Amino acid sequence: MRPLDDPPSSAGRLAHVVLSTFTALALVGPFGCHQSTTTASGPLPQRGYLWQRAWNPAVQAAVHEADKRMDGMVIIGAEILWNGSTPTTNRANIDWSTLKNAQKPMALVLRVAPYPGPFSEEDSTAKYIAGVAKSLITDATAHGLTVSEFQLDFDCAQKKLSGYSLWVKAVRTAVLPTRFVITTLPAWLNEPEFSPLVRLADSYVLQVHSVPISSQAGESFLLDTGLARKWVQKAAGLGIPFSVALPTYRCLAGYDRSGKLMGVVMDSVDVAWPPGTRTLEFSTDADDTAALVNEWLSCRPRELKELIWYRIPVATDQRNWRWPTLTAVMAGRKPAHKLQAVQRGDNPIDISVKNTGEADKQVGVRVTVTWTGASIVAFDTLPGWTVVAKNERAVFTRIDGSQMELPPGNERSVGWLRFDKLANSASVAEEFSPPRR
Repeated sequence: MRPLDDPPSSAGRLAHVVLSTFTALALVGPFGCHQSTTTASGPLPQRGYLWQRAWNPAVQAAVHEADKRMDGMVIIGAEILWNGSTPTTNRANIDWSTLKNAQKPMALVLRVAPYPGPFSEEDSTAKYIAGVAKSLITDATAHGLTVSEFQLDFDCAQKKLSGYSLWVKAVRTAVLPTRFVITTLPAWLNEPEFSPLVRLADSYVLQVHSVPISSQAGESFLLDTGLARKWVQKAAGLGIPFSVALPTYRCLAGYDRSGKLMGVVMDSVDVAWPPGTRTLEFSTDADDTAALVNEWLSCRPRELKELIWYRIPVATDQRNWRWPTLTAVMAGRKPAHKLQAVQRGDNPIDISVKNTGEADKQVGVRVTVTWTGASIVAFDTLPGWTVVAKNERAVFTRIDGSQMELPPGNERSVGWLRFDKLANSASVAEEFSPPRR
């Protein structure tokens, strides 16, 4: 997982899994229900991560909404950062009363920033991490909250899993008898130490989304559903129950002149990029993700026990799905596309488009305005739009059919029209398939 949203760790670390294409493709073939793997079908429990450090009314509202829509939440409790080899703790100011009043199970997670080692079960570093973990459980108990699960989130270098297991043992002992879970990366799956590591916990979370470590990767999405299927089959082969973490966000990644990833910008995390930085936006395709969820609802390895979404929608987020999008995808259904044109004023009239559907992105958007009883004398568009006006008809279109990111419930101005007198006008908004280049 990424660091707490304020302040960011250095230039903002990787959003989730960081894998090379070579490592990803080294895994086994796609899972299918025609294979001999024992399968399951039907509903899957679905929880969500709440990854905000600063609790405010928007975060509290998100908890209330998630409590109605999900089977539970995993709340970031703290992140351990490093000054060299010296650890410090950045705690979230959790509103315990909000969590206590929720009806669904509440879990806590401790994020540990990247650390090169060495690892030891009895050294001061392991004791510090275990102490922070224990203190989070103690804080929750003191506020009347029973923690359903404790997660340890650490993106260990895949060749150091044996050393990391020493930390896992120390933290598990510290949080007993609370259920203990660790987050894992697909790059770990081929390591011989992976199976012994995850067997030290009650279960594990497989994070299947990533920001490419090189700008040469050519991918624009955080989730490759084909690779996700392969990773899930590979994990299922161990015979150990696990959860899968799926993305709901988009981000801006910065790469240096050589194409190497420098940092990631997400909600509430900003980065001052050095000169020469190339930035690329990566997103989560809701339609593809919905198809993957639908497949798993119909047929999945029996070891896949749960989906956990990163992250729970918060109203102040700008780079995350809204609830209508997430709710549709959780059901394994492609979000519905529906736009509405909005007119304001008599003369001139301001034209806007409103998303009354569930989808968070629109491709090939146009708004058509027709009128009678007047002649047009002036018109203009907002950036990103073009307009053609003639014969009592004006068509506003996204430039080159470009994609528009308009979350459900949101509205965006398109342009305006002025007539020589009051006109009888009407507007219609629609999506269309732009021609392939």
